[in-house]
Amino acid sequence: MQINTRYQDDAHCIAWLGNIEIILSREAPTSAIMRTIIRELEALSKDCGGGTGALLVINSDCKPPSEEARAYIRTELANSSMVAAAQVVEGTGFRGAAMRAVLSVLQLASRAPYPMEIFSGVDEGARWLCTELRTRLGRAPEPLTLITAVRGLQTVPARK
Repeated sequence: MQINTRYQDDAHCIAWLGNIEIILSREAPTSAIMRTIIRELEALSKDCGGGTGALLVINSDCKPPSEEARAYIRTELANSSMVAAAQVVEGTGFRGAAMRAVLSVLQLASRAPYPMEIFSGVDEGARWLCTELRTRLGRAPEPLTLITAVRGLQTVPARK
């Protein structure tokens, strides 16, 4: 299974692996990057012929999203092709816990019609997401393949 990097700048990376969209965020999402994420989810759904999953990996040093980006998250993600989403905030301590709390509030406000879980590590998030996609769709990458893809993307230097 091949990783397909779809977008990369100094703050964000979006890639596909099978029916999963991987989103790496070094900074808070803007409305523009949220539109790109949604566009890419729609394209992935067409490409793979159905439902998708998302693995969002956020640096714990990120600031929370702006109110404009939050509004977009609330309205658009609930209408996406996703059948499950894992959100990972890597990092321990106060910053990691605070960002996970912000994601919990956003998750409740979005009222997504699919399961979303928040994790403190990529391994746990990838395993959960792959299991959910297999249960709901009958197809997903192997968790180790997804974990390896994320780790590889994280080593690629940021581009402007």
